Amino acid sequence: MQRRSFIRIAIFTSLSTQVFAKEKKIKFYKSFSQELNFPDVLKPTIHKNGLKEFNLNLKESQVSFLQNVKTKTYGINSSFLGPIIKVQRGDEIKINVLNSLKEKSVLHWHGLHLEGNCDGGPNRSIDPNSSWTTQFKINQRAATYWYHPHTHEKTGEQVFKGLAGLFIIEDKDSNKADLPKEYAVDDIPLIIQDRRFDNKAEFLYKYSMHDVMMGVKGNIFLVNGVIRPYINVSPKTIRFRILNGSNSRFYSFEFSDKRGFYQIAGDASFLEKPVEMKSLLLAPGQRAEVIVDLSDLKNKSIYFGDSYSDESLLKINVKDEKEQKFILPSNLTKIHEYTNIKDLSSLKRRVFTLNMSMGFLGINGRKMDMSYINEKVSLGETEIWVIKNPGRMPHPFHIHGCSFRILSRNKKQAYLNERALLDTVIVFGNEIVEVLVQFNYKASKEYPFMYHCHILEHEDAGMMGQFTVEDKTI
Repeated sequence: MQRRSFIRIAIFTSLSTQVFAKEKKIKFYKSFSQELNFPDVLKPTIHKNGLKEFNLNLKESQVSFLQNVKTKTYGINSSFLGPIIKVQRGDEIKINVLNSLKEKSVLHWHGLHLEGNCDGGPNRSIDPNSSWTTQFKINQRAATYWYHPHTHEKTGEQVFKGLAGLFIIEDKDSNKADLPKEYAVDDIPLIIQDRRFDNKAEFLYKYSMHDVMMGVKGNIFLVNGVIRPYINVSPKTIRFRILNGSNSRFYSFEFSDKRGFYQIAGDASFLEKPVEMKSLLLAPGQRAEVIVDLSDLKNKSIYFGDSYSDESLLKINVKDEKEQKFILPSNLTKIHEYTNIKDLSSLKRRVFTLNMSMGFLGINGRKMDMSYINEKVSLGETEIWVIKNPGRMPHPFHIHGCSFRILSRNKKQAYLNERALLDTVIVFGNEIVEVLVQFNYKASKEYPFMYHCHILEHEDAGMMGQFTVEDKTI
């Protein structure tokens, strides 16, 4: 992030940008004058057999993102965004989803391992004033996952209006790890999104072919639903759980003084060892957990921002307290998944070419078709998926119902911070990415899994396919 951004922020905070509506001025709140919001951690009903039952309600609401006016929003149990669902590996959970909207919607459990009929894909849309109940067992590694709509051709708009939330899984490794764990104190979620508003302070969503082809991007940034918030922390080591919850924007996150930090987790697992870095690239749908030492900043402030847009997103005020030292563990976990595969040449290979031309978005020459199953996978099989991007624009490729490992990028090794288990991978322009993926959960023709670009406008426009996972036929 360049120094000029902080000069601009100083000017911005003293003036407050104005937007003109027909009859009144609409102003932004003074930058970094509002405290960071923390989503509620949803409390389940725990039944005698140990089943944890959660209730979610998709509803319309309004939020004062700007002064003197309210913006129409969607939220889940709240006015904007949703609560954190936090569970342990081994938990049996039940989720009741009530759709109180005036349109169809559904929730996809992004990154979770579960059967297709338990997930909320485009084939599972919930009618207005109707509900859907799903139940499944948590059987995967600790990480920061999330949930969001997957409504056919409406995913981007419904996420833009506010439907999204975090889904955190803990396990033996995470429970015993010597890491910051106090929610909203030193274990802090950051849902990063961008928005744009019209002159009536309503969200301004897709309105041109450019928005379809390049994805919807806004010039106003939200962190946990707040524009340019601040947070007060003690002079200690802080853990941030970061979700790129934007529809299409890529971010390169860093701190204003260029300080180093450590990434400790990716989409679907810890990294085996912390990876030191000074910037973190996340595409839409990706998550990462980072650790940063702020013990040297007693009674000072620092900014967390995005170097791509040259914007500061969060002001971090460090309290005037005694410094607390922390020693980061040198080992976090051992990733055993896929290590038993010695002969890659024996595995089935599938090729997915991401197609993007004027007015057309698809995969392998086909647009998404709800009535067509693109691929049929055998249950329990490990395969190599080869994702080709012959164009210039990068695409984040997401696969439902599994976690994978990157084998190569253009025949080179994955970056160090990509060596966790993942469910979404960036495929840069003119690049071929190979991933090793195993399918252990069934998905039928009625409720198949999806693979797609996680630029939500691309997904909605057809850069998506369906696949089944069924018992192997002899």
